[in-house]
Amino acid sequence: MSARLSVHPLVKLVCAVALLLVLSTGLALSVNAASTKGNTYSSVSLYINGELQIVPPTQKVQFMNSNTLYIPVKTITRIPGITINYGSPLSLTGSRGNVTINNTNSFAYNGTTYVQYKTLLSISDLDGKYASSAYALFLWTTDEGKAESSKILTNISQLPSGMGPLIGQKMYPAHENGAYWITNVYYDPSSTIFYVTARNSGGEEIHTNSNYEAFDFVLDASLTQMQNILRGKNVWFDNREFNGTGLKHLEKLTFVSFQISDDNKISVVLRKANGNKVAVTLHTNYDVSKMLSSCLFGTNPRSVYKWSEAVWNSISNNRVSAGMTPQQVVLSWGMPSDRNTYQSAGLVYEQWIYPHNYLYFWNGKLTSGQSF
Repeated sequence: MSARLSVHPLVKLVCAVALLLVLSTGLALSVNAASTKGNTYSSVSLYINGELQIVPPTQKVQFMNSNTLYIPVKTITRIPGITINYGSPLSLTGSRGNVTINNTNSFAYNGTTYVQYKTLLSISDLDGKYASSAYALFLWTTDEGKAESSKILTNISQLPSGMGPLIGQKMYPAHENGAYWITNVYYDPSSTIFYVTARNSGGEEIHTNSNYEAFDFVLDASLTQMQNILRGKNVWFDNREFNGTGLKHLEKLTFVSFQISDDNKISVVLRKANGNKVAVTLHTNYDVSKMLSSCLFGTNPRSVYKWSEAVWNSISNNRVSAGMTPQQVVLSWGMPSDRNTYQSAGLVYEQWIYPHNYLYFWNGKLTSGQSF
């Protein structure tokens, strides 16, 4: 007979979750931020007439400080009806007048001037709405632009709690090349399916649909946030699913960064004790912590389990030996593909099935094995 394998909670903590230093699952607010004069400005997405504004890497996005929104001068050039008058001082002209840009209606960050959104409203026929649940500002200058914006705003209002920040996020689809930006998300509560529309900087649009657990893309903000947390931290390699990397099981390494290939394969770059770097291609998963936990431990397993040196030598060489417990076998070989359990007169007999191997346990101790 077959039974579902039950694993000790501590084994689940170390073997399945593994990375103990990472953030909990969830959407991250954009990692772009600015700090100046004691204020912290968080970035928001910008839509003009229903179209997400994708800016080059050298140009910062819009910022918000408390309830005050700011738009960079370079982005204002995209808004119809507003003219920038470069000079000293800098000024703006709209259909309802003009305004001089000064330290009461703007701030400077990294060589870019950011102008208060309400300043633009005061000199133009511009209208808009800020979607706080999505950290996105929608501006429109025409009835058509308002209608397109309203469609997206309606979709945002119907998203499950915490999913709004998907809007405007830069992401890497698993089955496309290069970066895309999420322009719209429609949620069908009857099927719990998300319908995601995204566009790249060249205007190419893609559509995907899946439930939350099956998103086939990785958010750039999540990668950056995780990278900032783990950079320079010690990690221990789990080679049970990555045995062809040349790294030893439980080898101590230093986290360096993430690396993204042209075809959106995501690798983690690690530094060995001798200073050499190695890149390990990860299994794609929307949850970056799960991607990492498949090959890294955030804590040295030897510090969690006080087992003998002989046991640890076996585990670090992906070997099993008589007398090992199920927890020790799992840490060496991983979970079996199947398991059969028999009980009689207080004795428990288990057969664990691995590719090309059977392992046999009596009352929680490995007694023998068989290759096939």
